[in-house]
Formats: sequence, C-alpha cells, structure tokens
Amino acid sequence: MKEKMQWPWPWRRRKVVVVVVLRKLLTCAICVIALMGLLSVRVHVFPSSKVSDLTDPYKLPTVTQHELNYQKLSAEKKWTQELTPPHLSKEQAPPHLSKAPLSSHKLNGANGSLDFEKLWKQPSNRDFVPCVQPGSNYTAPDESRGYLLVHTNGGLNQMRAGICDMVAVARIINATLVVPELDKRSFWQDTSNFSDVFDEDHFINALANDVKVIKKLPKDLSSATKVVRHFRSWSGLEYYRDEIASLWEEFQVIRAAKSDSRLANNHLPPDIQMLRCRACYEALRFSPKIEAMGKLLVDRMRAYGPFIALHLRYEKDMLAFSGCTHGLSDVEAEELRTIRENTAYWKIKDINATEQRSRGHCPLTPTEVGIFLTGLGYPSNTPIYIAAGEIYGGDTHMADLRSRYPILMSKVGKIGFC
Repeated sequence: MKEKMQWPWPWRRRKVVVVVVLRKLLTCAICVIALMGLLSVRVHVFPSSKVSDLTDPYKLPTVTQHELNYQKLSAEKKWTQELTPPHLSKEQAPPHLSKAPLSSHKLNGANGSLDFEKLWKQPSNRDFVPCVQPGSNYTAPDESRGYLLVHTNGGLNQMRAGICDMVAVARIINATLVVPELDKRSFWQDTSNFSDVFDEDHFINALANDVKVIKKLPKDLSSATKVVRHFRSWSGLEYYRDEIASLWEEFQVIRAAKSDSRLANNHLPPDIQMLRCRACYEALRFSPKIEAMGKLLVDRMRAYGPFIALHLRYEKDMLAFSGCTHGLSDVEAEELRTIRENTAYWKIKDINATEQRSRGHCPLTPTEVGIFLTGLGYPSNTPIYIAAGEIYGGDTHMADLRSRYPILMSKVGKIGFC
C-alpha cells in the first residue's frame, strides 16, 4: 500500500500565504471598481440647489409633495418660455395669454421620443373619396305629389342630420320640400330660423336637380288639412314608398313631427345615400354672417400655430339629460336632476350616474380630457379652442385642464375673441 506523498512544511505554508494575498487583491479591486462606478453616476434628487439639512447621518432626506409633482410634470412634458401670439402685442393680449409657450419639436413620452410633427400630421384618407355626385342613371325629380313640412328637433348637429334625411325622404315620396323649421322648443330656447343659420338660397339652388324646395307653403294651402306623422325611426325605402306615400291619396300636405333618425343608415339605393351626402356637404352651408365669424375665429387661432378644436360635451343640458354627475358636487348633481325632472320631453328621469359612466355613456370630464391629451403627447403650449357652449361649473371644473393647457380660447368671455 502506497503512502500519500506529503509536501514539506515550508511549501505548505507558502501556498497558504499566496492564496490569502490573492484574495485580498481581488477584494480591493472589486471595491475600487464599485467606488469608481458610484462616483461616475450623477443623481438628481432635488429640482433646485437647495437641500435640506441632514442632522441625522443615517436619515434619508424627505421628498415633499411639491418635489414629487415637479418630477411628475418633468416626466410628462417640458414647460418652456412663453411669448405673446404674433397678432397681439403684450398690451392687447389677455392677462393669461400675455405669455405663450414656445413650441417644442420633441416630446419625451413614456414610450420614447415622439416627433412633434406627427401630432399634427394629416390623417390618411385610406383611399376614400367623396361620394356626392349622382350616378349616370340619376334623373330629375318626378312631378310633385304634395308638400312635405318638417319640424326638426334636437341640437344643431341633430337638426342638420335630420334635414339631410328629410331631403332624401322628399325624393323617395315625390314631395316638394318646404324649407324645414328649426327647433325652438328645445332646452336652449333658440329662436333662430333656417335662414339665420343656413344659406337658404344656396340650399334651394343646390338641390334643384334632386328635390324641389320652396321657402313657404303656398297661401292657398295654408288652411288645408295637414296630416301629422311621427315617421318611424330608422325606416327603409319600403316604409316611405308604401306607407307614407299612400297618404297623398287623401292629403296634399304631410307634416313630419320629428326629423332625427327617421331614415335607415343602410340598405338604401346608392343614389339616395349620395343625395344625403350632397345635402350635408354641399347644400347645407352656413349663412354668410356665420361663415364670416367662423373664418375670423379660425384665422385668429391659426395665428398661434397648430391648434385643437375641443368639444367637451360638458354643458348643463348634456349632463342633465345623460344623468352624468361624476366629479360634481351634491348640489350640482341635484340641480341637474331637477332639470331632468322638469323637462317634459326627456323621457328617462331616474338615472344611476355610476352605471351610466361604467357603460361609457358619459363624456370625459375636463380633467380627464387634459390627462388624455397629455397622454397622447400634446405639449402644454398647445392652443385649444373650446368649441362648445357654456361649460357647466365654469372655472371650477376647467381649472385642472387650464393648468395643463393654459392657452384655452372660446368665442365669448374674458378669454374669448368677441
């Protein structure tokens, strides 16, 4: 049996010493590398050079809410220097607009750098083209069988869409269309006539090859018996040709009590669909006074550069009708409930505001709109035109949006143009 060979004692001692020295050298090297790494990193903790006294060497500085807000805003957007818009001197500009932020070409969002130009890029038309010209087989209107009176209802957009539908209905039932009456019994109590809002003569002439349109019912028919009908909602061609057109056998005048959503969106002949588009985009043109005012507002907004036209849908009537009270006080919610109760033609009275909002039936609050625009990447110097009526709650509910986007415009008031 062979014995294990053993190193002499001096050799074993020397081996142990070498290992200890190597371990110490390796530990020192690691410490030096770590120290150099720490010294090369620049950490920005405070937004200013003022640092609180650290009496306890083991206690970390407390970050205040102000400092957290600062860091949050810095991450969301860069606030830049402000200047007066080009068409106003500092003396002429409203107080809060005497300085307007310079534009920023790059935005550092959560997902990286976003080019400023992309925010204002013209959206793709996806190869869609205007579809308003009649087909090759389209003919002039047939001989009129009677007169169609139309009482429009709802807001301006509802009335506009309803008028376009009634133009198509007049074509389907071979009627002479009397210039529609605008709704004067709505929440807004607006007394405007058709000619106050739209260019009446242009409307008549633009539809000359489609439907005969006259301004008033002939005098000899003013006392004639009129049949009043609530046209069935979302009705198709057969309903109007069979049921409504049959009324001509007894009456010379048919009165449509409402105009909203009375014609189906689909399964209509292409020429009828094109006529609706023609009525909307060519025949219905705002009156010269409104066109001039609109051009003035747009020109003034464009003086600030690219801008957003924002319809908040946060007016008193909208919130009362929909029952949306998120973010409102108890007093405001009760006021809206009372309005809904006292408006006879609003059928639904008892509304659960929480359920309405969870179903997506409520508009975003001004605060949420500000968060949404910031999330999209729009900088704080973006001019915004409030294209809506009076915002419910006024400055109280607009304060947060204004803090994010100070350049807010409207057509009236202290920040308005008029």
